[in-house]
Amino acid sequence: MIAHFWLSRLLAIAVIIGAGMLLIRLAQHIVNRVERKNRNQGLAARRTTVYRLLISVIRYAVDFLVIVMVLDQFQVHTTAIVASAGILGLAVSFGAQGLVQDVVTGLFLLYEDQFVVGDVITLPNLNLSGTVVEVGIRITRLTGTSGELVIVPNRLILEVQNRSRGQTTVSVMVPIPAAEDPARVHAVLQSAVDELADATPGATVTGIDSFAVGQVLWAVTAPADYEKGAAVDKALKAKIANVLYANGMVAGAAKGSPHE
Repeated sequence: MIAHFWLSRLLAIAVIIGAGMLLIRLAQHIVNRVERKNRNQGLAARRTTVYRLLISVIRYAVDFLVIVMVLDQFQVHTTAIVASAGILGLAVSFGAQGLVQDVVTGLFLLYEDQFVVGDVITLPNLNLSGTVVEVGIRITRLTGTSGELVIVPNRLILEVQNRSRGQTTVSVMVPIPAAEDPARVHAVLQSAVDELADATPGATVTGIDSFAVGQVLWAVTAPADYEKGAAVDKALKAKIANVLYANGMVAGAAKGSPHE
């Protein structure tokens, strides 16, 4: 009778452990399959961190469940263990709410690929701008505008303006003497834009912007990535100045500024 009792218990334990191992392997297979599919679609590699974390959480949860069920086979009162785990989890949740919020927010930042190292971002709620030097699960490190290192807990990141992802429009205002023929001015500026077609695609002579005393202000615009806006602005001004000089047109200093 005793032998039968222990045999049935050992058989039940074997089934429990086997089912737990099978469940972990099944979860790993599903998560790895989703990861490979997303990798093939060109998603960011940082999402692999999320998948690995998910597998780890599943493994710990299944292991805990298996231990509780195995102890139950030995007639150990597991209710107290489960209750203790619940109380411990509750205590941790209250005592480390900030840490939990940091980690959860960090996971979403990684998964959603909101910014990466090297991006120039602005955090409006913190009135903070800088270049990202590290993206972590709990904190994000930035280099501020004055070169200082800024460490931001992830839970404080409520809104992100990523200035390295979007495009800006560079506008160069070209003052031309009012006596110049508008058709000729347009043709000359268009030749400058055409010469920059390969280096600055999308540049356009938008036409007359405004009038000043003895001058007509012409506008030339071009799209550019945010971090390349200053370079595009300088290239446009240099080319326009050369073309105006070559065509005998006297112009004031060209003024330009990037606008989002």
